[in-house]
Amino acid sequence: MTLELIGILSAVIFIIGDIPYLKNAIEASIKPQRITWGIAMALNAIGFANQSASGADNSLWLFGAAVLMTGAIFIASLKNGVGGYSKLDIFAITTAIVGIILWQVFDSPLISILANLCVAVVALIPTFVKTKKDPTTETGIAWLFGSISAALAGVSVGSLDVDLLILPIASTLLQAYMVYLIYVLPKRQSQNTVSAGEGS
Repeated sequence: MTLELIGILSAVIFIIGDIPYLKNAIEASIKPQRITWGIAMALNAIGFANQSASGADNSLWLFGAAVLMTGAIFIASLKNGVGGYSKLDIFAITTAIVGIILWQVFDSPLISILANLCVAVVALIPTFVKTKKDPTTETGIAWLFGSISAALAGVSVGSLDVDLLILPIASTLLQAYMVYLIYVLPKRQSQNTVSAGEGS
């Protein structure tokens, strides 16, 4: 029962974190990367199926919440987002398609999980690049809560099952990196600029 509650809590935290992001996306106060969110929606749906096929139970709450919220944000990004035409975007889409094909061809949960992990990393690259240039185009609280919820989803697995832990752990780390880009890196760059100015 405790692990189930942790799984439910991870989903609730994820949704709470993404509500401000969705609101900001609708109001156009941020610029979500369309390719990242479109692929995220697809990967979360596939991840839900993979985790279910691998025997997941409690961690499925997070993937269900992720499908709902990433889908809504993707729809909002179609009007107020950025991206979709660059070489990097096209590469991310192509990689995502390859990952989905691998899942279908091999019909193996583990291979699908690993393929989707690679796709997730590639899909986030356009957002990483955009955020590093202008962190104000993202809502940091969503990534912070997303990282926390992914960590809780990993805990809710309740065992050292690699198949079930790969995606939650990877999601925790990837979203934590986004938190770094939004909150930590700008402060470090600002401090470096001030130091350089004082040195001159």
